[in-house]
Amino acid sequence: MLHTITTNNQSTIDPTLISAQDAVLFWQNGVIIACQNNPILKAILQNTQNCFVLDNDINARNLASLIDPRVEIISMQQVVDLTVNYFPQMNWE
Repeated sequence: MLHTITTNNQSTIDPTLISAQDAVLFWQNGVIIACQNNPILKAILQNTQNCFVLDNDINARNLASLIDPRVEIISMQQVVDLTVNYFPQMNWE
């Protein structure tokens, strides 16, 4: 499953629903959660190592230097690849 996180409202995200074979994509305002020392990110990374963040969204918010190094920065083309490789999708907003 692909979990897309588009919000920085951490109370709407339940990391227990994310499993090891799942992937998580942080984009739009969700990129804020991909920053270092974020407790919800830590909980997500305990469940899966497949975490990605969209480069355009972190650059638009000037967050590139704050992104946790365990989260892979990817392009929009790589997002398309994620949607092909992980099905179904669940959006956290």
